[in-house]
Amino acid sequence: MNTKAQEWAESYFSRLENAIETLRDHDLVSQVNFIKYPGATDEQIAAAETIVYEKQKENSEDYDAQEPEEPFVFNPYMAEFYKRSNGLHVSWHSVIFPEAEALESDGEIPVAKDDDDFKEGWISILPSEALASQMGFYLYGDPQETELGEYYTENGALFNYFDAFNYYHDSCMVLENGNPTIAFGDDHSASYDTPHECDFVIYMEYALSTFFSVECRSQELYFSDTNTVHPELEKMVATQDYSNLLALLKDNEHTDIDAVIALGYEEKGNQYVQEEHMENLPEAIKERLTLLIE
Repeated sequence: MNTKAQEWAESYFSRLENAIETLRDHDLVSQVNFIKYPGATDEQIAAAETIVYEKQKENSEDYDAQEPEEPFVFNPYMAEFYKRSNGLHVSWHSVIFPEAEALESDGEIPVAKDDDDFKEGWISILPSEALASQMGFYLYGDPQETELGEYYTENGALFNYFDAFNYYHDSCMVLENGNPTIAFGDDHSASYDTPHECDFVIYMEYALSTFFSVECRSQELYFSDTNTVHPELEKMVATQDYSNLLALLKDNEHTDIDAVIALGYEEKGNQYVQEEHMENLPEAIKERLTLLIE
């Protein structure tokens, strides 16, 4: 048992619950969807690991790459997360937009569609079995057929969807032994990049710190001071020492709901505004929004 990973997962879900309550209590947030799934059993996690390992060996054989020296296992942080919730969904939007239809848990992870594009917050972390083998999961393209996907496949790794948080952008995970890393998708899964080092813990903590802002995770994790932050992220991925991560995220620009709403409106939300809906909002809310987005 990895005590640090266990303590992190317990802390994460406690802070997650607090963030959900903060969103629900906020005067500018009109709808919050939160789906925490039953935790994966040890057997489910082991089955997903076996699938990854078998596909790693297939890729190594097909492309004459070096086979993994040991069977694949999820790192302890991922395993402890999935034991508490095998997948995760959070989405929300502000009062700027009419209230959307509530999402319900039917056992499948909600995938962001084009008509969800106005929503300021969204995360849809795939369950362990879908991360390992994405049968039954479809977004827009096949990440493995992209330039970056082919590179990882030819080197014996798997490159699969990880977070279906937007119809235009998404995140993929490089499933290889050690500490799997994350790449950022663009143009409906047509292109992927790794603008900085990122792993599971960094990604999940960043998402939580920004209230799951879609804009803050599109193409990269948005930091204003990349020269300072990116080397720190690289160290964390290499060592899995996250002792400085929360302090790093605390200094980020968009760590409160008002800032996330303002960023979402500035970047694309203004395209989806319905003037009649805005006019019918309470005066106090309209005054708040005027200060925030105009």
